[in-house]
Amino acid sequence: MKIFPLIIGALFLLPASVLPASVWAAQNNQVAPQRNQVAPQRNQVAPQRNQVNPSAIKPFATPDFVSLNSQVVVDGNVILLADIFQGAGKYSDRVVAYAPRPGGRASFDARWLQRVASAYRLKWRPSSRMDRVIVERASRLVNRATIEDLLHSYMVNDGGDPSSRAVISNQALRIHLPTNTNQDLRVEQMNADQGSGRFSATLTWGNGPNQRRRVSGRIQRMTEVPVLASRMMRGDLITKSDLKWVTMPEARLSRTAITDISLIIGMAAKRGMQAGRPISKNDVRRPLLVSRGQTVTMVLITPSMQLTAKGRALQAGSKGDTIRISNVQTSTVIDAVITGSGRVQVDMGVNLAMR
Repeated sequence: MKIFPLIIGALFLLPASVLPASVWAAQNNQVAPQRNQVAPQRNQVAPQRNQVNPSAIKPFATPDFVSLNSQVVVDGNVILLADIFQGAGKYSDRVVAYAPRPGGRASFDARWLQRVASAYRLKWRPSSRMDRVIVERASRLVNRATIEDLLHSYMVNDGGDPSSRAVISNQALRIHLPTNTNQDLRVEQMNADQGSGRFSATLTWGNGPNQRRRVSGRIQRMTEVPVLASRMMRGDLITKSDLKWVTMPEARLSRTAITDISLIIGMAAKRGMQAGRPISKNDVRRPLLVSRGQTVTMVLITPSMQLTAKGRALQAGSKGDTIRISNVQTSTVIDAVITGSGRVQVDMGVNLAMR
């Protein structure tokens, strides 16, 4: 009886390679269930690893093709992801930057674009360091002439002289208003010095600190002046259709400027004249009816007869001018008054020159 337990113990101490096949199979059958019991424990751990908070997952852009927009114009105060990238996906409405002021421009270089694309997991990389996007802000442009009209209306409503006008010192003044609001430019206040004629005014188009502009200038008395509508060459006759009326400050007019249109119509240009400028008395003259060296008809009128002869003009002149004439037959030089084109009248005191 004592030998049997010793045999059983020796079997467990022998290596597996020398154990009988029947004994090795029995031991394997006893270990297998223990291994199978470990597998369910591993399967129970796997679900714990997969239980991740969905809010912690960073969103990926769905489109496979993302590119830069070639031209960007925005209306609002911010720039969206879709303004910069084409194919930005469902996060296109995310704000990525502030927009420039109305009428302004902002430049975004390749480094900034790469950071934004990486933040939203967009499948885009710059092709070079020169990649950039220019964003422009749309605006409603108000020029200097419109602003001066607003100042004039404000001044007249406040009891000012209707013939005066507020002329802004800054000739290049322009104001850009936003397009995403209905607010218009208006004059908030205006102060003027009657002695010097200087004024200052505050313009506003909203309630924000960046929606105000201060302008200054001088109040000037205005007058209407006839000017040429197009350039004219020397000797050209001026007709009514060649003129137009413009309004300008009286201080800009010279003493010889012509403001009466009747003194200009029918006159001829002494020299080349530019359009849009006041016409001076020295710029025009009566049309030349006789040119120097021209053959003219001399006329001597008496109560009983009228004599004519040929002469050569030694001077040029217009109607009513007295010029020197040389008698073709006698070479006698006399004075005559131009009465028409190529026609002069001789005074009775020199009728002997007609022989």
